[in-house]
Amino acid sequence: MKKILPLTFTVLISTYASSVSANDSWYLGVLYNTQDISRDFDTAGLIAGYQYNQYLALETRLSTGTSGYSSFYGTPEAPRGEYKEDIDTQVSLLIKASYPLFESFNLYGLVGYTNTQLEISGLGQNNDSNGNVIGDYDFESTHSEHGLSYGIGLNYQLNKQFNIFIDYQILPDYEPTPTYTESSSSTTIGVNYYF
Repeated sequence: MKKILPLTFTVLISTYASSVSANDSWYLGVLYNTQDISRDFDTAGLIAGYQYNQYLALETRLSTGTSGYSSFYGTPEAPRGEYKEDIDTQVSLLIKASYPLFESFNLYGLVGYTNTQLEISGLGQNNDSNGNVIGDYDFESTHSEHGLSYGIGLNYQLNKQFNIFIDYQILPDYEPTPTYTESSSSTTIGVNYYF
């Protein structure tokens, strides 16, 4: 984050002069997202952004999990507890560079910083000195993954105020342990409203 913010401010300041005469505007939107972060997760969230000119925007996305993963300990007839994983929050700060393809279509690239907070809960086991299970205990933990994210997308301008978009991003690698790493990705659809 400390490396991304100075870069962001440098880009914003350098584009200020070129955006003074452009049709700059704020926009808000909603998104729905499907992700592969060790498991498949879905999120829903909000977008806030500032369009400097037709080529450059700065955007923040905030979303929370809507699907999650769960399974039961024990058997269906005698469940002992439930194991759950879900995205608590996901925040992204992105630079969005667009290139007009046709009158209403833009191709764009995204680069920025993403922080994903995963919530995990379930049952742990207490063992005696011989390794025999002598009882269960509830546990809850959070795991955070953060770092560089980047992607590509397509935007369709419905009218002056509304557009719809779809994009694909590579997210920071999922590293729950020092010996295990898995790549993460997401596909997002959404609608933006320009003021």
